[in-house]
Amino acid sequence: MVSGMGPAPNQADTVAFWRSLWSEPVNHSEGSWTEVVASQCASITPMDLVVITPDDVAVAVRMAPNWKRPGLDPGPTVSRRSQPEVAPKSLHYWDHPFGS
Repeated sequence: MVSGMGPAPNQADTVAFWRSLWSEPVNHSEGSWTEVVASQCASITPMDLVVITPDDVAVAVRMAPNWKRPGLDPGPTVSRRSQPEVAPKSLHYWDHPFGS
């Protein structure tokens, strides 16, 4: 039981609740906006299929520098722990979090 929420429902009540929701037919209209969007998208041509082979992946991995993190951000992944001159005091707290 979550504090302040009361007792949890039993399994039979939960199953009955969700069955009642999902078993009723849905009677709704999507609205005219869906037709507008569909007509606007009708002129979009699908993109050509791109097949990425294991050789393509191997070339990309070989070309990537060892120190670069993935993505568009060009920042290095060099650990700050390997550069104690950057923040020696904060590294002390990292190594000794409880003042030991």
